[in-house]
Amino acid sequence: MFSRDTDKIQKIQSSSSVIGVEMQINGNIKCSGNLVLKGKVKGNIECDHISISSEGELNGNIKSLYSSIGGNFTGDVFADTLAIESTASIKGNLYYNNLKAQPGARLDVQLIKGLENKEKSNQKNLTSKKAKKV
Repeated sequence: MFSRDTDKIQKIQSSSSVIGVEMQINGNIKCSGNLVLKGKVKGNIECDHISISSEGELNGNIKSLYSSIGGNFTGDVFADTLAIESTASIKGNLYYNNLKAQPGARLDVQLIKGLENKEKSNQKNLTSKKAKKV
């Protein structure tokens, strides 16, 4: 009886959404769980875990706990853990706490360690901008 409930919980946590190689999406994506990107997306993505495969392409920003980039990416990444694969081609700003990188990737990036500091400064800037408008 208890094993059935446990199996259901594990299946929910390990589920993944896949954007296949034949798919092209224009717009923002927000999902819980894992996202595997093999197609093309123009827009921002927010999820728990994202993996951009070698054939995947993203033009937008990423906000996630864990990001793995192996394809073409242009934009900013905000991730606790960032993994860069050897097949990656990346342009943008990478905000992270933990970084793993394989040799061979093509990078035109600015690496910024300390995700918490960036989020706090963004909040301060937003607060000061709102105060100026009033």
